[in-house]
Amino acid sequence: MPVRVETLHVGEFAMNCYLVENTDTHQVVIVDPGSDARRIIAAVGERKPAAVLLTHGHYDHIGAVDALCEHFGIPVYIHIADIPKLTDPVLNVASAFGYDVCVRTKPTPVADNQILTLAGMAITVLHTPGHSKGSVCYLLPHNAGLLCGDTLFNGGYGRYDFADGNFSELKNSLRRLLYMQPRVKAYPGHGGTTVAGRDEQTL
Repeated sequence: MPVRVETLHVGEFAMNCYLVENTDTHQVVIVDPGSDARRIIAAVGERKPAAVLLTHGHYDHIGAVDALCEHFGIPVYIHIADIPKLTDPVLNVASAFGYDVCVRTKPTPVADNQILTLAGMAITVLHTPGHSKGSVCYLLPHNAGLLCGDTLFNGGYGRYDFADGNFSELKNSLRRLLYMQPRVKAYPGHGGTTVAGRDEQTL
């Protein structure tokens, strides 16, 4: 089953929204739709969305959730620790930037090491707190990549100075990603792609 990852840059911070497609069935999951719902819907085209996945609950990652879930009739998944952010502009830091962003769609919680079967793909949840308490990464099947949100960036890592950020937890999360096997392409919430993990011969 080939897996294809398509990147859309949305919102004022050019946040990376990803369309992850099972190319056998042409089903997709939508990851971190921060804004620009109409453009995301247009990019999905004739494909069949199965769900929205959120790496965490900050406003720049959630702004188009309701529009997409309502348009396609699909659920949204997020770690239980970040569910309160969806309905609170203070917690999701929208208010700090002069915005009022909330999500009405009832979320489905995910947990560490849970395997989500969506769009015919087995996607593994990795809880990686530090940037936020409920930050997660999604490991795609067949080593097709890691959707790492704002935990890991190309050449850096996410900030930890928000209310529930924690540098010690972030370091532990980064270690977890560093020691994954095998090495995979990593798709962060902002900026270009990077890598996570290491191959056995590099240990």
